[in-house]
Parts: sequence; C-alpha cells; structure tokens
Amino acid sequence: MNLLNGSKETTLAGLLMGLSLILGELSDLLDSDPATVFDLTIVTAGVAAIIGFWRSRDNNKRSETVGAK
Repeated sequence: MNLLNGSKETTLAGLLMGLSLILGELSDLLDSDPATVFDLTIVTAGVAAIIGFWRSRDNNKRSETVGAK
C-alpha cells in the first residue's frame, strides 16, 4: 500500500497543513484556559486538507506514473 499515493509533495503538504490545524485545536482543547475554545470546524478543515491533498497528484506527474489511470 502506497500511503504517499505517488505524489509526495502534495501529500506531505496536506499532512503538514492538516496536522497544524488539528494539533492547534487539540492544544486549545487540552489547556486549562477557558478563554480558548475548541473549534470542530477547524478540525474538520484539517481532516479535509489531509484527505484532499492525499488524493491529489502533483502537476509534474503523469497520471499513468502515479496510478491514476
């Protein structure tokens, strides 16, 4: 199973973006400051970024090379 889906650059970009959103919200959830509020919308956006970038491919890759066709 190829977790990087043949497009390492876009997959890693999506992972970094999604994890930064998710981990930031987890920090808000776990701190003891009542002024910071956990936002599920941001977590959902992080998960969507990870899935979207994982499923996409780099512009400089042929469809046949990455197994899209």
